[in-house]
Amino acid sequence: FAGAISAAAAGMGGLSAVGLAFSFYVCPVTSMLLVLPCAALAYTQRAALKTVSREADAEQEAHRYVRSRDTQLVDWRFVLYVVIFIAAACGLFACLLGASAAVMGGQLHFVEASFVSVIAVRDLTPNTGLFWYVFMEVFDRYQSLFTFAYHSQIFLYSVPLHLALGRHKPLGPFIHCGAAVGFVAFLKPYPTASDYALMLSAMLVQSELIRESEKFFCFCLSD
Repeated sequence: FAGAISAAAAGMGGLSAVGLAFSFYVCPVTSMLLVLPCAALAYTQRAALKTVSREADAEQEAHRYVRSRDTQLVDWRFVLYVVIFIAAACGLFACLLGASAAVMGGQLHFVEASFVSVIAVRDLTPNTGLFWYVFMEVFDRYQSLFTFAYHSQIFLYSVPLHLALGRHKPLGPFIHCGAAVGFVAFLKPYPTASDYALMLSAMLVQSELIRESEKFFCFCLSD
């Protein structure tokens, strides 16, 4: 997660896609929350770096605060960039799966152990997350419904967060990434203390950004 966000902050979308591919491999499903914020951050930083490289006195313009209401609701160049970014991350993830299958001699048992069991939430050992408690209380006949609902809800957050936060340049994509890290920590089926530590670290990193943001951003980040 940290590597993907750091690469996106440097404007290196390809390297950020590599980091996300490894995130998909280690943490399936929930790491998809980072796709849109990382793509938006890489796209914004790349455009800012190009602007600064073309004009020596354009640094202030590149870092000028832009309200979302002053920008187009749909930027088709950004949409194309996101599609390419997702394709690159998925392609690299497929390469990782192929490499794992080759190492295992063509056996796909690792898919069941590493992906299917996590997505199906079969291990209900108490941990720091919410899934184990909820699924212990759910009747067996409703487990598939709750599994689908809990995993599918992550697709409902990225676009609204991007429209509310991510389009506020230049700080919005950073805040969106921090919020996505928090969502990942809370929505992982089997989180660990390191996930919450990363969330708190991401919130502390925003201290310099909060000084330059409006109170609305500070309120959203504190939530």
